[in-house]
Amino acid sequence: MAKSDSEKYINGAILQGGGIPNVPNNKPMQYADRERQYMAGRTRLFPAARAKFSADYVQARVQGISKTDFFKWYRTHVRLSDMRSTPTLTQQTDDTKIVLFDEPKIDYFPLGAKLETMGSTWICTNPANLSDTLTSAVVRRCNTSYNLYDYYGNIVTEPIVLEKVTMMGNDNAEKPQNLVMMDGYFNVICQLNENTRKLGLNQRIILGTKAYFITGFNDFYQEFSGDYESTHILYFTVRIEEPQENDDVPNHIANGKIYSFAAEITEGQRELNAGDTLNLTTVFLKNGAETAGTDEHPVTWTWESDSPDVAEVDENGRVTAKSDGTARITARMAQNTTITASVELVVKEAATEPYVAFEGVIPQSVEQYETVTLTATYYEGGAATDKPIEWSFGGADKHSYNATVKGNSVEIYCYLADDTPLTVTATCEGQSATATIELWGL
Repeated sequence: MAKSDSEKYINGAILQGGGIPNVPNNKPMQYADRERQYMAGRTRLFPAARAKFSADYVQARVQGISKTDFFKWYRTHVRLSDMRSTPTLTQQTDDTKIVLFDEPKIDYFPLGAKLETMGSTWICTNPANLSDTLTSAVVRRCNTSYNLYDYYGNIVTEPIVLEKVTMMGNDNAEKPQNLVMMDGYFNVICQLNENTRKLGLNQRIILGTKAYFITGFNDFYQEFSGDYESTHILYFTVRIEEPQENDDVPNHIANGKIYSFAAEITEGQRELNAGDTLNLTTVFLKNGAETAGTDEHPVTWTWESDSPDVAEVDENGRVTAKSDGTARITARMAQNTTITASVELVVKEAATEPYVAFEGVIPQSVEQYETVTLTATYYEGGAATDKPIEWSFGGADKHSYNATVKGNSVEIYCYLADDTPLTVTATCEGQSATATIELWGL
């Protein structure tokens, strides 16, 4: 059978060009069935050489390029071409674009992936991955956004697309009580991610100065049939309503006032002698409750002293008193640097006379059925010794607590509440130190 002109051309290209280039690509495993034309690889090399001469050639950050992490950002260059030559009354030219990738290895740009360039975020709403030789897609510009808090209390801005900037479905004629405020709605397109999944639970967002409640929450559009993990785009409708009392309108966060994020150093103001050390600990308070870090959401702190010549602090919150004066120690959450906690320390010159001092933090109280531990040390010439401490107790009724001495430490267990605080005295070689603890019942 005689060969066609196309077959002759392909054979000639193979012989003269050293074979058809095999270009690496990022296509998913679901595309294993897809076949490419003989010259597809060579065709994809053309924009790599020529795209940079186009007037619509831009730098961009894009998602959906990695085979293992859909949300990983990748920096590249793209062509961002107009879909129409002139704007219309209902849609601006710059709100809808065709993106073309010039890197031959980018052979796939999925539905719901984001593209960032020139101050805006676009979402892929109509990719052409199945049959096009060149990687291209229709992208929609996110023309508004809403805010929310992440796990650590950072304000996160999530860009979304309103399909029309004019409200649809004004039903004032049917509901005269709503004449002041239009009973209308907007259709929304956005990426389905960790932030937007919460919308199905929250049901409300703030756009501009108004609140909107969500209906028609569609989080089931799959790119690959039966693959729930391939859903990366979200459609829903928002309907206008007046903001509510707990809405944080200035920060554009629905129900934002019900959330609180803070930190607390469990130790209060302390007095130390030069040379003493103190271990400080910080807790993360989320909506008033202590929240520990997890593998998924670790909580870590950085430490700083405003007077390191008076008291310095290391990365673990261990303070070393240096010289006479006052220092403020501050813990700052690494995951949200606006969350801080501070404690003021007073440092005195080390005493030359022998003395007894309690180590660490002196507890201010102990609740019923709980135990606190006190440790004391005898110092000579400003240096700690291992000389034995004697313990004595007074004030509170002896039936309200139990004290178990373990060397230079004592464990105090609270049986009952007592209106009179417990006084604990540590003595060694005629020197003593006293601590007062309140016994609290539940």
